[in-house]
Amino acid sequence: MNRELLFRFFENNTSIQEEKLIRHWVEQSEENHQFLLSERLAYNIMLLAGSADSVKKITVTKFSPWKWGIAASILILISIGSIFYFNKPTNSVKYSTIIVPPGQIVNVILADSTRVWLNANTSLKYPTEFLEKNRMVYLDGEAFFDVSKNKEKPFIVKTKVGDILVTGTRFNIDAFAKDNTFETSLFEGGVELYQNDQKIASLKPNQKSTFIDGKIIISTIDGEDDYLWRDGIFAFKDKNLAEILPSLSKSFNVKISIQSKNLSSNTFSGKFKLNDGVDYALQTLQRSVKFTYQKDEKTGNIYIK
Repeated sequence: MNRELLFRFFENNTSIQEEKLIRHWVEQSEENHQFLLSERLAYNIMLLAGSADSVKKITVTKFSPWKWGIAASILILISIGSIFYFNKPTNSVKYSTIIVPPGQIVNVILADSTRVWLNANTSLKYPTEFLEKNRMVYLDGEAFFDVSKNKEKPFIVKTKVGDILVTGTRFNIDAFAKDNTFETSLFEGGVELYQNDQKIASLKPNQKSTFIDGKIIISTIDGEDDYLWRDGIFAFKDKNLAEILPSLSKSFNVKISIQSKNLSSNTFSGKFKLNDGVDYALQTLQRSVKFTYQKDEKTGNIYIK
């Protein structure tokens, strides 16, 4: 397998066809899987060993600083203090924990080749090797999973509110413990939802489940705008500021407040790249409804008027 292609895969910079090619190659043999892991380690070491300039020479595509936040490996993020990374032995299984700070998005490849995109303020605990009868990970926050198929070892995502069981599928989970949220959106395959070890629902592709006031509400996914965050895109359609601002605050690591009551009921639509910055984001909102905003230079807080 071409190293240049694998490095672009680690950077989340491959086409759908190239990604399928790599996945097929990895599944052909354990030797290929081990080679992938060794190349990932080599990629991490290169990133750690070099300056920002030398890293760009290694990679195929130049990224903006924000793009590197998505593409960089766990180890490089450790080196700059962006992410806390721990290895803790639990009997024979070693676990790692990633904690993503505000304003960052991280892409992780697990030992079984499952890919996970972690949104800002999210933590994921997972085994460094899947040695048990199932593949269990622990999530607090929002993540998009592309789970490798293995019927003999079901994949389980445990959250504070509920759990998700799958064998091979693509889905998004929004499960922040502090907000008591538990929302699952399924794009491919099938998932089963559990609470207190009791099955509460099953989802089919293009279905979304939301846990509200002790009840599960199942609806149809209305487009993929809410899930483009993993590609560095913030999109919204006919949403009010109360729905938009928490996500903006999380993405840009800044507190945004509304000081005009008249704006609360207005709906907004738009789409922009997160590396365009918070000012561009607010200017996009201004295309729908006229308002002004002011920045506090000391605190960085933004006030919408």
